[in-house]
Amino acid sequence: MSGVIRRRILGSVGAAGSKRAASHVSPLTMSWLLGAAKQMSHVPNYEEKYRAKLQQRAREQGCATIAELKQNLATGSTPRATPPAESKASGKQESTPPKKSPSNLPPTVKSLDQIMRLDLLMERAGPEIGELWTSYHAGKPGVVSAAIPADTYRRLQETAKANPLFVLPLPRADQGVEFFLLQFDYHQVHFTSLAEYKVHTVQSRPVLTLTHYTDLMDHGIVLMRGELDPENRTFDVENAQLLALLMQLFYVSGGSQKRALLETFNHRPAEFDYAQLIEAAQTL
Repeated sequence: MSGVIRRRILGSVGAAGSKRAASHVSPLTMSWLLGAAKQMSHVPNYEEKYRAKLQQRAREQGCATIAELKQNLATGSTPRATPPAESKASGKQESTPPKKSPSNLPPTVKSLDQIMRLDLLMERAGPEIGELWTSYHAGKPGVVSAAIPADTYRRLQETAKANPLFVLPLPRADQGVEFFLLQFDYHQVHFTSLAEYKVHTVQSRPVLTLTHYTDLMDHGIVLMRGELDPENRTFDVENAQLLALLMQLFYVSGGSQKRALLETFNHRPAEFDYAQLIEAAQTL
């Protein structure tokens, strides 16, 4: 992160001055924030919701169970389904080779085809891809996931190019609100405790990294996978889900008040008001 950006962040924090009292929020505000976090904890059980569709897909792929289908998608195992008669006669198998992920992520990050079988995903429509993706990640420790409409993701990226940084409030029962700095890095978003960033700056370790896979944008969908820092015991899946929701509200769907705060933080940090941020975050 450049020195200019560091000064912008620390300047914004310093400009808060007496506004830091916003971390000691009113009972009404705290009630809303805790309620929002509680709502985010009720993650839909996608496997139950789409069980019939997944069972049908498992049969089509020659799998005995949904678990076997998910294992095939994750490991690249060959389905046991019998090839068409025409393929047997010709001695050729009509299969599409796996499509490699675009080179839009750091080399240390798993590509989409390292997580699930990309060739099988490409045979499906966007909604079904989303169902398989969220079902596959449901219940996995330290991971959150989502399927984002391609148009929504384009708007997110467009806004992020002009406003790559922001802070979001997270309720903490023992200390009011903790602020988290988010930073866009192409198709990834890193979330770091603002208090830690003030001390360690670029050496700070993100508590959450969201990775957006754009391989299937021509299917109208972008797949998001969020990974939590396994060594951080104070940040959990509920926290990650709430930060992801707030990010979407401020960057895509939250209206003019939230957009104004986002732009102020990035372009006029001395004017940024943390109390107004918490107030805006109450409106879903």
